Amino acid sequence: MGLNDKKFYLYWLNGTKIEEKYQIALDNLIHFLRDSRFLNDNNVESAFRNIPRHEFVPTSALDVAYYNEPLSIMKDQTISQPGVVSRMTEWLDVKDGQKILEIGTGSAWQTAILSYLVGTGTVYSVERHSELAKFARENLEKFGLNNTNVILGDGSIGYPQESPYDRIIITAACTEIPLPLLEQLGENGLILAPVGGSSQSLVLLKKTSEGIIEIKK
Repeated sequence: MGLNDKKFYLYWLNGTKIEEKYQIALDNLIHFLRDSRFLNDNNVESAFRNIPRHEFVPTSALDVAYYNEPLSIMKDQTISQPGVVSRMTEWLDVKDGQKILEIGTGSAWQTAILSYLVGTGTVYSVERHSELAKFARENLEKFGLNNTNVILGDGSIGYPQESPYDRIIITAACTEIPLPLLEQLGENGLILAPVGGSSQSLVLLKKTSEGIIEIKK
């Protein structure tokens, strides 16, 4: 099925039609992300079109769901801006059948996008706030995504029970990538995180037989 198929433009993953006002806003966002080079991959665009962001924001934020900006959800947390999500998703280079660990579920929009892209694989997502974990599970249930698992816990220690992982993504800024996460990454796996203090930059690392190397983008 290609990008010209109307499913990618008019329907959610579960086959329900998107309201016209959201469809127009989504189209505008996609065009902006394409023009600004934040979005370059057709598969990631398909994920954005099939996993509508307005289903992962509070009711109070519905009118701005497709703005390219972070939005407050709860517990002083945010849903990341679409440009950041598209860039991080592309850099993570998700393949069908992989096992992915996400640190920081939030509202689960990124989780659902990873679920769409990984296909027959599995996404494990760790969230430290119980209210957010509940919110995330409810959002994922709307789409019947049965290849996702939201775990309430400390993301800095990962989720060793299901390691090793092909991909690990940290959605919140950190001063350094926690060692347990590096240990849970499989050989030839990638780990991606925004690293830094008052300002952050995306760091992409690969685990090889000779150690950890940084991939420049």
